[in-house]
Order: sequence, then C-alpha cells, then structure tokens
Amino acid sequence: MLKPHRVVLDKVSSYTDEAAAFMRRRRHQRREFVRIRFQSGAESDLPVDGAGARRISEAARRLIELG
Repeated sequence: MLKPHRVVLDKVSSYTDEAAAFMRRRRHQRREFVRIRFQSGAESDLPVDGAGARRISEAARRLIELG
C-alpha cells in the first residue's frame, strides 16, 4: 500500500507533467516553422517564410516522392 503522501505527490506530478505537455503543444501551434534535428541531438527552428526553410521543405518533398 502506498503511503498517503506518495499518492498526493504522484497525483501532483501527473498534473504538472500534463500541464507542461499542454504548454509545449500550445507554443508549437502558435507559429509555423521548420525544425531541423542534427545528429548531435541539437535542434534548430527556421521560420516557414525563410529561404532555408523553403529549400529544406522542397528537398523533403522530393525524398518523400522517391520513397
């Protein structure tokens, strides 16, 4: 049987995890962007209307068509 304080901690932890996930989804839905993930694990976001984002999007479309 769990100790009473553990039940409360687990419930609060669950609520905070859900709130954090909501904020991440909300932040990502506000603007369009192209995200690049490098092999090192680093990420970079480019605005959709930039030249680099257009080139990457076009290259991705070509790769999908070839697949």
